[in-house]
Amino acid sequence: MQISLAHAARLCDAAWRARLAALMLICAIGVALCGCSRGGAPSVQSPRTVPRAVCGPGDHPETALQGQVPAPLRRPGGFAGFNCNLQLVAQSRGDGAGWQAVFFTDAAGHSCAYYDTAPTRLHRTHTGVVVMEVTDLAHPTPTNYLTSDAMYDPLESLKVSPQRSLLGAVGSVNASGGPDIELYDLAPDCRAPRLLSRPPPNRVASQDLVRADEGSFSPDGLTYYATNLHAGSIYVIDVADPARPRLLAEWDMPFNQQTSGIALSADGNRAYLTLFGHGQAAPGGLATSLDNGIVIADVSDVQSRRPHPQIRVISTLLWGDGSGSHQVMPVRIGGRSYLIASDQGGSGLTNAAGWMAACSAGLPAFGMVRIIDISDEKSPRIVSRLQLEVNDPSNCRQVIPDLTGLSGFTYDSHYCSTDDPRNATALACASFESGIRVFDIRDALHPREIAYFVPPSATVPSPGSQNTRGTPNGRPDHCSAQIRLDAATAGLMTTCQDNGFLTLKFTHGVWPFKAADE
Repeated sequence: MQISLAHAARLCDAAWRARLAALMLICAIGVALCGCSRGGAPSVQSPRTVPRAVCGPGDHPETALQGQVPAPLRRPGGFAGFNCNLQLVAQSRGDGAGWQAVFFTDAAGHSCAYYDTAPTRLHRTHTGVVVMEVTDLAHPTPTNYLTSDAMYDPLESLKVSPQRSLLGAVGSVNASGGPDIELYDLAPDCRAPRLLSRPPPNRVASQDLVRADEGSFSPDGLTYYATNLHAGSIYVIDVADPARPRLLAEWDMPFNQQTSGIALSADGNRAYLTLFGHGQAAPGGLATSLDNGIVIADVSDVQSRRPHPQIRVISTLLWGDGSGSHQVMPVRIGGRSYLIASDQGGSGLTNAAGWMAACSAGLPAFGMVRIIDISDEKSPRIVSRLQLEVNDPSNCRQVIPDLTGLSGFTYDSHYCSTDDPRNATALACASFESGIRVFDIRDALHPREIAYFVPPSATVPSPGSQNTRGTPNGRPDHCSAQIRLDAATAGLMTTCQDNGFLTLKFTHGVWPFKAADE
């Protein structure tokens, strides 16, 4: 059932091409906060910021704007971190961490975490994906290191299927003989994953392979969708037999549009995709079209295993006050369907010129998170923006001096996680130099911040960190990975790149929410 590239191009049907082209024309450059849905209907949002968390006794709250680490605190070894209603319980720094963390609990009750580390760094103790037992919040313990080809550098493709007890990552997707996906069995003991799939025979040189960036299992665990950001391609892999995965389809995004994040609906019939676009602000002026946002697509052909599966676009939503649309996640809040969408860039490029262009246009310079109502999936609309004070364009003069001489990710969002996607009440987001931010989202139209943890800067290098800079210079650590919220322990687990694996505990009763608060 493998589909040729020529056939893959036909999957991008004329209807989507026409719709997306029309949308890019309809979104006028004068609408700064525009969410252009099907038919070009704007969804204009208030520029207000999310209410700040109210900290309790013993906390070390932020000293400036919400989300800000002021320049005077960025001297080498000088930043001690902030915390509000979140307290560090334990840390396993190891060699540091990379972009992604995922979690699984086996039938025996062992809880485990898995996270990547940066490849090809010197002075490493261990390489590859770290296996961490986290059954006891106070004693996270590394139990294994996965160093097979895909696990050496999985980027953000590292994912878990709870239904199939599988851990998966994609090194490449067009290897001779089949897709180069690696699948591990977690069921017997999550602390000792067992490799099920092997590299395909007659494998060609790695530099000739199409590299995967992100990915997602279907909810039933029978399909793995991989994305290639730079190629703008999606690869659909049948993993029903974990020992013999096979490529079902390749889908090329139209107009050379890039895509990164992907998620599936609970029934597996809908794919939610990011459109990894540019912001509206650019040095020298405003963009004439919008290309950043999300796509809702019908993938029922794949889910039902129809021959020559087609992937049909249902709707597209674009916005200009952000760029690098990175993650999209379906949730239900109060019985209604939403998407959580995060941008890893602001309205301009992630450098000084882009930040200044965004500020000059009155647009956010840094990426943020949005809540999108998809109760009508043909007309998705943004209902709230989780804009911190550091994202507010009116605060540019206070924020930009923090970043003199820097480029890349700074006050940008990356991955978010909820306490329960079927009935989400809390949302925890990794926000690079703004740390871990936790929000009450029971009212999707009026989210509010309830807690945060901004880790201290490194005093010695972490050789496995994606944030490694050779020598510590006081720059805040980068938090980028997904997060596990555990109501039973009032705990939180994640990684930050220099600090490694962290377990935190909510304090002052802010979460889980009491019944009287519902």
